[in-house]
Amino acid sequence: MKIRKIIDKRVHEIEFLKIAHLEKKLINNISNLDILIFDKNILKNILIKKLLKKFPKRCFVIKGHEKIKNLKNYSILIEKIIKLGVQRKTIIYSFGGGTLGDLSGFLASTILRGVEHVMIPTSLLAMVDSSIGGKTGINSKFGKNLIGTFYLPKKVFICSDFLKSLPKREIACGYAEIIKYSLINSKQLHRLLIKQSKGDINEIIKLSINSKLKYISDFREKLKTKNSRAILNFGHTIGHAIENSNFYKGNLKHGEAISLGMILELKISSLLNYYSKRVDSLIEVLKKYNLPINHTKYVNNRTIPTLINKITFDKKVINEDVNIVLIGKNGGFIKKISIRDLKSILYQIK
Repeated sequence: MKIRKIIDKRVHEIEFLKIAHLEKKLINNISNLDILIFDKNILKNILIKKLLKKFPKRCFVIKGHEKIKNLKNYSILIEKIIKLGVQRKTIIYSFGGGTLGDLSGFLASTILRGVEHVMIPTSLLAMVDSSIGGKTGINSKFGKNLIGTFYLPKKVFICSDFLKSLPKREIACGYAEIIKYSLINSKQLHRLLIKQSKGDINEIIKLSINSKLKYISDFREKLKTKNSRAILNFGHTIGHAIENSNFYKGNLKHGEAISLGMILELKISSLLNYYSKRVDSLIEVLKKYNLPINHTKYVNNRTIPTLINKITFDKKVINEDVNIVLIGKNGGFIKKISIRDLKSILYQIK
């Protein structure tokens, strides 16, 4: 199955493949001018072993983690790739989770002013979120993804067979983004998540991708449009601040931070009288998919000043206001709140 979407007049192509078909496609198409970047966590996969053996001099292995997304790692890796030899027809193939995909996409967008990038996401989070939409980026010490580009990959190959060896915690992190889609605008996905503890994972991935594609007809987050890309940031304003304040330690992963961010931003929606349903219904779904629900360790009277400081560097801040995504009767929408008022609201949340 293929999904095609036009974004800013460019074709975004996502193809679903079984592992055998993916192997055949890659083995037949990768050339000796291409670059392969692998997440260290997937080296035991049979396909990855074959690619490493066939293209030993064109492979780079990186341990995927939020900490790899910095200027130092970017500089080291891009110099190694240039030294190895690249041309404009070089293609960068990245195999891994969201952090490796973000870094690889940024590399592809800047080497020789842009070479093609083919993404093979191997985590659920990457399949449903970071590989879709063309955002690339690395982190600044002031915040997450503050350095980056919009750069669509040539293709994204989705192969759910990679998920069979994924740890349960990583699967849970992927469900954080899936649950987000179900809240902002996907009743079909919401029903599927509520009714089944284990639905057809390929169906869930396809519904999630199609939900995200509703919001990305262009790269920029045009705030006044009904399907603004900015609505995809639900849970991320506070979630990113929590993640960044925690210095991307392994005790709190991205999906887990987003889980907490969604609870907090839904509570803000309730406090401001936009959301009339029980916040507990979201908490029950998050628990069902093994995501954290207790935010008091990360958001309390001691940590709120630090979180607010992180939010002031957020890309969604304009002057003294932040455009935060809240949930109303029709799903997600954008609400401008002053930084000062947001700080006051956070102190009210229990």
